[in-house]
Amino acid sequence: MSSTLARKASGDGSEKKKPGLFRRALRFLTHPPHKQVDNSLADIREGLGLGVDDSHEGSKPSNDHSLLHEKPEISVMPTESMARLIFYAPDMDGQTDPGEVVWIWAPADGPQQPPRKRAIVVVGRNRNAILGLLISCNPEHRTDEDWIDIGSGSWDPRGRQSWVRLDRVLEVHELGIRRQGTVIPQGRFERIANRLRNDFNWV
Repeated sequence: MSSTLARKASGDGSEKKKPGLFRRALRFLTHPPHKQVDNSLADIREGLGLGVDDSHEGSKPSNDHSLLHEKPEISVMPTESMARLIFYAPDMDGQTDPGEVVWIWAPADGPQQPPRKRAIVVVGRNRNAILGLLISCNPEHRTDEDWIDIGSGSWDPRGRQSWVRLDRVLEVHELGIRRQGTVIPQGRFERIANRLRNDFNWV
């Protein structure tokens, strides 16, 4: 499936500089072990699927100490490169597992803007990292084949219709997420899982 992601590479050495308050890296994996890394906010936001209308979806950070790391590194990878067994097994009393909805810090519009918390649905694990798909309430995704409608849920306090991005997987350390006891209904999760199996070689 074709991706809507534009690939850019910075040649001025700016990727060696650390953002003022946190470190984030974007990795685009095409065929292992080759990869591209770009730390520009614009490219990270684009890799996460955050358009202009998405920038106001997440809540602004507060004095919340539930995120133990400063601002965790987020890796964004093509979904097919992360193909694996997928199953529904949320467990609020154990580790984060597929079917749970958690929150991460996502880049904002510019370097002077604070990051915002964004919801993702967990679809797998990679050692101590969780793998998730971005949730968005932007209605522009309605006609985008890389997004799937999941309806409304407690991940959005305004009760808006939501979509999940299918062609990119986000990887973030488990200590860098926030859990709020939220799960996606199993029927909706299975719709996501079936698309991953049919279109991205998941099992």
